[in-house]
Amino acid sequence: MKKPSKPPKKHHYVTQAQLRHFARDNGRTQIHVFDKITGANFTSSILNAGSENDFNTIVEVGERLNFEAMFDEVDAAGAAIVAQIVERRSLCWMREAQVTALADLGAVQLLRTKLARETPGVLAEEMREILGSFGADLTDPQFAPPTETDAKRGTIEAFLKRAGHRDSFLRLMPGLVEPAGSARFLISDHPVVFSNPFPYGELALQAQGVLVHLPLSPTLLLTWHCPTVVARFDHLLSTEGEGDAALRAYGRGLHSGEAVAISDDEVERYNAAQIAQSRRFLFSHAPDFDRLAANPGSGQREALVHLGKMGEGPPPRPRMPAGWNLVVHGPRDHCLLHLEEIDEAGEGITARTLDLALLDAAAGDARLDYVELYDGPQQRRHLGQVKLEKLADRGPGWFRAVHFDESLRAFARQIDGPLSDKPA
Repeated sequence: MKKPSKPPKKHHYVTQAQLRHFARDNGRTQIHVFDKITGANFTSSILNAGSENDFNTIVEVGERLNFEAMFDEVDAAGAAIVAQIVERRSLCWMREAQVTALADLGAVQLLRTKLARETPGVLAEEMREILGSFGADLTDPQFAPPTETDAKRGTIEAFLKRAGHRDSFLRLMPGLVEPAGSARFLISDHPVVFSNPFPYGELALQAQGVLVHLPLSPTLLLTWHCPTVVARFDHLLSTEGEGDAALRAYGRGLHSGEAVAISDDEVERYNAAQIAQSRRFLFSHAPDFDRLAANPGSGQREALVHLGKMGEGPPPRPRMPAGWNLVVHGPRDHCLLHLEEIDEAGEGITARTLDLALLDAAAGDARLDYVELYDGPQQRRHLGQVKLEKLADRGPGWFRAVHFDESLRAFARQIDGPLSDKPA
């Protein structure tokens, strides 16, 4: 009788199937690794890369629960789809089932890494520090930090309840890019990373304007695009002209499903996101890591997010344009209105802009999600659940951002002072 095989001890948070596309050898067994902490680079077997012993094993009261097999079905489906994408260098062959499986792969890869697992513990410790500064008794069991077992249970729960993350991927449109030159893509120990082309944009799965990237091979990158980004490409393609050739080519490729060639500089920009948003390790088919040691993203990343300090406002956004600007987030779209002047005595945020077409579009929504007022990189005000009212009697471009709920609006009239009195 054949003995039952032992559950694997080595558990991957980046699948071997994915790493094999970045292998350094024809047998696809070896890969180059860079350690952001030590600055060392070395060759590793793919069996050992992106893994830890018993990473997905819970040991409690003498019992062992190995939940590595929980990922097998998603991993197999994802590996098959990625292999076909890499071979065909196109997405146009995919149907609804493949698109859903690809979204599921993205969701699971986002949730299963060591960085994702460690984040709740980091946030809990930061909260303990805040509570301790207010005199809380941190020896109280209710303030105890989560254990390693708690963190592993959190991974299981996140996997079983991942439908929301998968649906967030499904709202995004996938597309492919490939290098036009000699630069090549890297992959990391936290390979699903975010960027946002808008200076006010957030790096989050549900954020408006977000782009979500997953390297598939050294010469192919998958990016999921926010619908608001797709809409801007559609608008560009609907206009006549020869300008913006690179953006037009990108938009056409996004809709056709074919890979779009990008410059070496663009490849390195995508690699920079992998470097900065990884936890510790970078993986590559080539040993060219010299530039990484001096990269500002080097050093271990401790968590996906951090708590801010009590009493402090949001951190500055260095990419925001100079002067006063109003960022508008609606249920379907977003925009930035540059403000020529602000009436500090006006209701809510009363201001004038020369961006008349954008103002008309934003004011057309009866209920906006929120607006943010910026002075250069620094946010000065945030108003949620608002509407924009155009003030035709004051002249072109004058408007005010006020609560759409009349009771909240009346309350705001009572407590609002001049803008100069608002805390930074």
